[in-house]
Amino acid sequence: MRVRSASALLLAAVACAACGAPAEVPAVPAPSAFPAPEAVATTNEPAPVPAAAEAAHEAPPPAPAPIPTPSLPVVPPPPLPAPTKGGADALVATLLAGGGPALKGVLTTAEKHRFQVIYGVVRTPEKGGATLERHAYRADAEYFFPASSMKVPIALAGYERLPTMRAAGRPSLDRDASIRMYPAVGDDPYVTSLARETWRAIIVSDNTAANRLLSFVGLREANETLWGLKLASARVRTGFSMTADSDPAEVSPRIAVVSKTGVTEEIPARKSALELPPTKASSLEIGTAAIVDGRRVAGPMSFANKNAMSLRDLQDTLVRIVRPDLLPKTAPASHATKEDIAYLRQALGTLPSKSGIAGYDRNVVADYQLVPFLRGLERVRPRDKLEIYTKVGQAYGFLTANAYIVDKETGRAFFLLATVYANPDEVLNDDLYAYDAVAFPVLADVAEVIARHAFAP
Repeated sequence: MRVRSASALLLAAVACAACGAPAEVPAVPAPSAFPAPEAVATTNEPAPVPAAAEAAHEAPPPAPAPIPTPSLPVVPPPPLPAPTKGGADALVATLLAGGGPALKGVLTTAEKHRFQVIYGVVRTPEKGGATLERHAYRADAEYFFPASSMKVPIALAGYERLPTMRAAGRPSLDRDASIRMYPAVGDDPYVTSLARETWRAIIVSDNTAANRLLSFVGLREANETLWGLKLASARVRTGFSMTADSDPAEVSPRIAVVSKTGVTEEIPARKSALELPPTKASSLEIGTAAIVDGRRVAGPMSFANKNAMSLRDLQDTLVRIVRPDLLPKTAPASHATKEDIAYLRQALGTLPSKSGIAGYDRNVVADYQLVPFLRGLERVRPRDKLEIYTKVGQAYGFLTANAYIVDKETGRAFFLLATVYANPDEVLNDDLYAYDAVAFPVLADVAEVIARHAFAP
């Protein structure tokens, strides 16, 4: 993804970035229960192969017999309701109207900025279970580009698939298992683990790590798994910041899983032939021109063949990970283990400066860039008084933040998802987006007004 602003360039110098709970919350292991994957360089080039793996290169084990991947039925996504047009809940509209100058400015031209918000209040009555009460402002009124916020659904799909893959004859496959991913071109594998790639893809939005997660789960399997969770709007079409030498998103490489005893289990290479249904969103044509191969091309850019997900489904993905107790009773059951879901939750709840990833340690600039709501939340509560589980998406002038926030002292909690398009010249790919001038201030203002309401006595 391509971003050009003072703060974004500072962040880009250290890494590749994309383009809390009431007392009733079920206990989740503290961060110390899941040691962070070892710190690695923040380049997207393959990290050095560990010594054990190097030894394996010198004397490779016998090639394992391929274990056939269970064939999946072609599962069409459930039908989608027609997108709403400009709906605004009275509560959230009133709250937003009391925001700062940046937010008020966008509200006057909300359609131009494709500005959308969903505010989910967690209600915890004295009797009965907690419930989620949602309020929306223009939610899904038109298409928005989710960018790296789609890394959360992809990671979830991967962990949902793990039990099925183990049942198919790969008992050693878990998030900490050593896996070797063989590229389509070349013989040397990349040695890693699902835990490592998840940590980097979720916390610091590493594109290459996210592409490996997608390669692992498979393009077809990712989409069908999400549809099976009733996330019907999911359209995973491409990887993230794909380069000319990247494997196509529909191609999953051969993967070898090495158990602790040295036994190797193989996942054959796959190629998705799934024909994705059209994206059910309005206004898929964006801008007035685009830079293509260095030349300006007049006319809007179509996003019909890019990743997509409705605002509601994107928030539901986060609900499924951090507060599954709030899901409707009719929601499909999760196949992922509680431990894997807890690990995903921990990654979502770790600030970049606390991640242990080289280049991000104590990096407050990265915290603000990768958690756009943070500045607004800090106007209401000190950050050490909050639990923040979040993922950002930033590309093509869109800035999207999906979060669950908890006041540690009171246990009050809320979900917040907001997206804004900030591209004053309406030219795509010219890197002249107004992230710092418009998008980040707007999302900070949104977080402030919503937090003041959610945490009010």
